[in-house]
Amino acid sequence: MPSKDILYSIGRTSVGQLIKAVDAEKGISYTCPACSQVLILRKGTRKRPHFAHKTLSPNCTPETALHYVFKILLFSKIQKHFDQQLPLEMQWDCPACGGVHTGNLLKKAVKVVLEHNLGTCQPDIALLNEFNCTVAVIEVVVTHAPEQTALDYYKNNHIAVVSYKLKSDEDFNRLDAPILKPDSVDVCKNPKCSKCENYMSKKHLLIIDGNCWKCQAPMKVAALYEGNFSLSDIQLATQYGVLMKLHYSRTLGMKYVANTCRKCGAFIGDHYLFTDYVAVDSYNRQELDAGYYCHHCSSNSEDEDSEDFE
Repeated sequence: MPSKDILYSIGRTSVGQLIKAVDAEKGISYTCPACSQVLILRKGTRKRPHFAHKTLSPNCTPETALHYVFKILLFSKIQKHFDQQLPLEMQWDCPACGGVHTGNLLKKAVKVVLEHNLGTCQPDIALLNEFNCTVAVIEVVVTHAPEQTALDYYKNNHIAVVSYKLKSDEDFNRLDAPILKPDSVDVCKNPKCSKCENYMSKKHLLIIDGNCWKCQAPMKVAALYEGNFSLSDIQLATQYGVLMKLHYSRTLGMKYVANTCRKCGAFIGDHYLFTDYVAVDSYNRQELDAGYYCHHCSSNSEDEDSEDFE
């Protein structure tokens, strides 16, 4: 069943240009970009401006037109960046590491092709390198996701997959943004853990300007959002004025490195580190990049990012 949220919001002029219904004028001829049939412009008060077929076209649906036009507009945007030799920035949420990545979609490509035939599959848009090899594909999904055979082909041939999942013709507005924000990208820029081979997450070190809980003297405190302090974390914290020393915790029955007051020597235990410092909004703080952390096996790394979409 067609979605009520999808309207024919883009038509084609007599000279072949795509135009939004909101910008179109009555009395001018328009055709459907997907099936080339005549469209009628409707601008009323109940629905946002849109087009409608003059004669019902059984082979053309709003979903078909949405898929086709979005693909054409995205292809044109990419081609324009190639022509002007400009990068095309992209941002995506990464399910592998839980972070947000940014990168240049065109970093490894020199050409863009519509519906490039790869034998096993035919992606909506393909990006090719100087050797005419496909390095990335873009799939536009309205009703049908790519077949598993296509996804397997991309994976086996090390082809990055960028996906847009469209729900309404208002998704066209996503292409007007200077930074593309697809719904999914199967690329993680973080390094893999040397122990378990899972992608690692960014680690952030907080430097908090607090006061000693015991003597109330000014005291810089270091805290991690994730994982335990590594040697490099301690060294970084020390560079920013934090004193960290080995202490014995009677509560835990063990020794560990903790934030220490320079004046009275009192230390901050792990529990009170959060409640008395991290959670206190009135303390000034700064966030530092502390490398990477693997939440699968609790290992630390200072490896550099991958170069898929730098």
